[in-house]
Amino acid sequence: MNVMRHSPRRDRALLLAVSAAVALTACGVTSAEDGKGPDTGAALKIDAIAVDKKAQAELPEALKKSGTLKVASELDWPPFSYKDDSGQTTGIDVLMVQAIGKKLGLKTSIADLGADTIIPSVQNGRYDVAVSQLVTTPERLRAVNFVDYIQNTLGIIQHKDYSPQVTPGDMCGKTFVGTQGTGPLDFTRQYSEKECAAKGKPKMTIHVFDKSAATILAVGNKRGVFLTNRAVGEYVAATSGNGLVMGKETIPGSRTLSGIAYSKKQPQVGKAVQAALLSLMNDGTYQKILERWKVTDQALKTSEIRNETGS
Repeated sequence: MNVMRHSPRRDRALLLAVSAAVALTACGVTSAEDGKGPDTGAALKIDAIAVDKKAQAELPEALKKSGTLKVASELDWPPFSYKDDSGQTTGIDVLMVQAIGKKLGLKTSIADLGADTIIPSVQNGRYDVAVSQLVTTPERLRAVNFVDYIQNTLGIIQHKDYSPQVTPGDMCGKTFVGTQGTGPLDFTRQYSEKECAAKGKPKMTIHVFDKSAATILAVGNKRGVFLTNRAVGEYVAATSGNGLVMGKETIPGSRTLSGIAYSKKQPQVGKAVQAALLSLMNDGTYQKILERWKVTDQALKTSEIRNETGS
């Protein structure tokens, strides 16, 4: 497998031309809680969510006293976590973690980090949790624990004029792009080894970028195609204005779970987050958040805690 690494810095001028859905951001922010953003327009008032006393009781005392849930994320990954045209922090993950914070009686502060630094920032205790459509993988489970909150399937996003067009049944030997530290990149690499090389087919060529916005820009510049969560691909194709199209077919074997990451040293944080999430599922808020971005097909019926030994 040919893996190439590129920095988004040299393409900053072009990145600024990509829509707000993939705008670069590099600073910590405190997210607003009214949930505005380019979505279905459904009203959802996060501020109206009441504290769940049972979930709140699960919090470690230090976090309860701090009054703030510190969250690591990457804010250029629509529709999960991003900034809208007005600079408002929004998305599925943003509203979900804000709603969890409300259930726990905590304010929510979300910091914008690079994809490959999100997990380490929770490991070292700088942030309480991380949420950025983080796919639960064995490698990540060795570093942190997860609370399940959504399921995913992958599809192919590519430029409408990319030639030849790539389909799920014809990916070996083709050129792909991916973002460092992400689940779709892991899947692309594994597919290249197991479905291509191991079966005597040519491996994929994979260009790796440090930020999601740079990855999307590369697709728009026809430097390759991109395996991505279907919700992400459909959103970006509809909003980028960059000639991108999202295929309707799902990549076989690509179903995964995404979770809210927390430190193995802080098991009570995970229990509190899980309890708050289950409360959101029970009162219908969870479903309303997914409905707002038209991804109810990715909903889970319950939430489990994942670690190295299983759930």
